[in-house]
Amino acid sequence: MKNQLTKSISGLFILLMIVFTANAQEWANFRGGPRIVSPEINGSSVTFRLRAPNASSVSVSGSWKSTDRSVPMVKDTAGIWSATVSNLTPELYNYTFSVDGVGLIDPTNPQQIIRDGSRYMSIFIIPGEESDMYAADVEIAHGDLEKVWYKSPTLDLTRRMYVYTPAGYNESTKKYPVFYLLHGAGGDEDAWSSMGRAVQIMDNLIAAGKAEPMIVVMTNGNANQAAARVDYPVTQEQGGMRGFGSAGKFEQSIIDDVIPYIDSNYRTLTDRDNRAIAGLSMGGAQTTYAALNNLDKFAWVGSFSGAFVLWPNARAVSEGGANGPGRGPQLLNLEAVGNTVFPDLNSSVNSELELFYIAIGNDDFLFEANRQFKDWLKEEKINFVDIDTPGYSHEWSYWRICLVDYASQLFK
Repeated sequence: MKNQLTKSISGLFILLMIVFTANAQEWANFRGGPRIVSPEINGSSVTFRLRAPNASSVSVSGSWKSTDRSVPMVKDTAGIWSATVSNLTPELYNYTFSVDGVGLIDPTNPQQIIRDGSRYMSIFIIPGEESDMYAADVEIAHGDLEKVWYKSPTLDLTRRMYVYTPAGYNESTKKYPVFYLLHGAGGDEDAWSSMGRAVQIMDNLIAAGKAEPMIVVMTNGNANQAAARVDYPVTQEQGGMRGFGSAGKFEQSIIDDVIPYIDSNYRTLTDRDNRAIAGLSMGGAQTTYAALNNLDKFAWVGSFSGAFVLWPNARAVSEGGANGPGRGPQLLNLEAVGNTVFPDLNSSVNSELELFYIAIGNDDFLFEANRQFKDWLKEEKINFVDIDTPGYSHEWSYWRICLVDYASQLFK
């Protein structure tokens, strides 16, 4: 109870800080103070500004690919701090301010906030062909995003998931294929719609004729959680997340609980050829474990930076290394992969899988585990689409690219 109260107070403090700072900014503008524009985008450069006349040190940190991800800001005579970051490629970027060591979102950018687990960040988009899919286009038809509660006897919980239905769903009697999209460790059912921009991506892909209209289901991959912790905190005894140690229970809940609910409550095409699944990191491991052991349910399978070391019995080494605990060598117990993880998997699945997609960035700390799994698949003569992308690590900028690519290929 104490832990829940602490989290609630912390969340309330963050909310009050956001509201107070934003209102203070508006009040300063109303009183005739210098109006602040932040972020100000000019081509491939962006300028950040923050009014903090009494602060002694202010910096801005963001997701841009640079050795200087934390950039010091300079204060002018009006007490406004500013900094410019240049040479940014078209992409969606997140950022936060640090004011005398205290983290803060941008108070002049209140509509562009995203959440990654317990972290809140401001965002901006450098426009361009690569990032157009992430922008909200008011000129196109839009789908709907519902927050749906369902019973999960497998996990002994009533749980929440997000369900995207494409534009035109409510006005038609048509049945649609379904894409199950799983988040990574530390995330929840909100991750793909917030950090991943899944709604904007699907709206834009479908409007451009690059993807088939489909239902997208995003549920919570932490087996002990009813829903996102910011809305429904778990107890200290339950722990923060249990996607890692659920020993296949969450994956079984997809088969036994989630799919039946979706098929009963939405107009779906219920054969395996019209059902896809994909996930990032932990969700990539959950995806492959659930799908490759239930090929009667799925014909389309995708893993983005899959954390295959999280399969039951598959983990051999994952300690130490230059990037800290859990970020060092990540190796698979390949005997366990063959004997316990996928005991029935062989080349006969090639005729059943429409698409088996495995993507990872070359700088990802899970690259070695992915290489080992792909080598095992090759030994078993199991076909898959092999994507190794230079210049990307374990990051949302890569997973959004994967979603665009993968979703564009489904159900065709």
